[in-house]
Amino acid sequence: MKKFIFIAILVNLFYSCQNLTSLNGGYGRIPELNMQVEKDKMLSQEKFFLSDSGIAYFLDIVSSNIRNNTTRTYMDGNAFDLYLGEYIAIPTTAYNFTVIATPNVNSYDAFIRGGVFYFRSLYQGKFGFVLEKYGENPQTIVINNKARYQISAFDLNNVINKNVEEKDIGKLKNSVQAFKILFPESSRVKDASFALFNQGVTNNDRQVVSSEATFLEENCKLSSEEKIKVLLGREKVLNNDYSLSKIYFNFKENTIELNEVVKNDIIKRGRPTAEELRFLEEYYAIKPSRELANSLGVFYFRSGNISKGTHYSENKGGLLPAPLKNDFTETIINSTTGGNTTETPENTTETTTPVEENQNLEYNTFISDYDKGLTYYNNEDYAEAILVLEKIIPQAKVEYKETQDLYFLLGNSYYVTGNQDKAREYLEKVTLENNKYPEAQYKLGDVYFKKGERAKAIKTFEDVSKNYNSTVWGRKSIIYLRSLK
Repeated sequence: MKKFIFIAILVNLFYSCQNLTSLNGGYGRIPELNMQVEKDKMLSQEKFFLSDSGIAYFLDIVSSNIRNNTTRTYMDGNAFDLYLGEYIAIPTTAYNFTVIATPNVNSYDAFIRGGVFYFRSLYQGKFGFVLEKYGENPQTIVINNKARYQISAFDLNNVINKNVEEKDIGKLKNSVQAFKILFPESSRVKDASFALFNQGVTNNDRQVVSSEATFLEENCKLSSEEKIKVLLGREKVLNNDYSLSKIYFNFKENTIELNEVVKNDIIKRGRPTAEELRFLEEYYAIKPSRELANSLGVFYFRSGNISKGTHYSENKGGLLPAPLKNDFTETIINSTTGGNTTETPENTTETTTPVEENQNLEYNTFISDYDKGLTYYNNEDYAEAILVLEKIIPQAKVEYKETQDLYFLLGNSYYVTGNQDKAREYLEKVTLENNKYPEAQYKLGDVYFKKGERAKAIKTFEDVSKNYNSTVWGRKSIIYLRSLK
């Protein structure tokens, strides 16, 4: 299970995150990309018997390259072969680079550090870069990122179909992830992901449903019907433990059916973000109802906007509150009412400023993602917890009571997964006021020792054993100290 989680997260991460803005270049229009790899730089592709166990082995190889930061160094040349998941390291005097072509997936990791250009990608295809140098002509390089084995899209698609017929979700996970990696430009990627998503819904597999729903939303063009399918499947399996993608909030372009499903989804989960509240107001402007007005009233009261909360909660003579004219609904209201709108009642008292309202909505958005990350953490899905919680670090404010817990959750997630440097970065931010402080300090001591900082480790363990001797972490520190002396 953990193996699939790792490779699935990598697939989604590399699909959706780019190191730099890239261009989807047509290979035929860029002559440099036709450069041939010199014989001594060619990497062979072995023949491969495509079976369920073979696919699992292939994914193990790619995962190992990523985990171990496997690096292949070339001292010269302009065209190179590289196996999936490996880093290429090319010494250079370049100070910057631009990308001129990638496969459709447009996803890679590339940077210059210490006079070396590094690149890797999880995806098969040709990548082109121009290395920019002071006082020299720029250098164009081409990297042919490929699998170690010969695998055809036709054969792999047949394996996926067989796994679907067998309803074997374990094998289907592997075959679909392999297809995404090997054939990122194929039009069948969406079909493969939906096949796995559907089986995940049938099996009530939270990990698969969450991963594939995110993949489909972020990387595939979905029709309104397909969006509804993703939403309903996610709701069935994940209950309220998810947040909505921005792709659902284009009210004017959505079908009536999709808007209805999105509206119901937001209300059911009960903790709307700023964007979700805007969507509900857009919906209310077109199709007002007492149920929706009451929901808006409750949500705005919770967010601290007493003015809007009061407005939507009012029930004067059985009349529905008028849609509020604001930045998000003005266009829709005018287009449907000819500009005749009822203003907010004069006796409604503004008790929150626009700045305060925005702050409340920012906190709601922050806490929604925080809760999602916390759920992954509690389920010991640390890799997913890291992905979610890292995204909200820029939103974390000192005044949020969850910020200190956020530091511990990230620090411990990195600690458990073996990333000592990142564990140290976040565990050092956990303060005395946090009830996890003794545990954070104990694990910091362990990190210090493993990083060769023996004196610092001893000092940390001594402090924990002295100040928290009645806790499990104090007792563990005493035991650790004995092993160091």
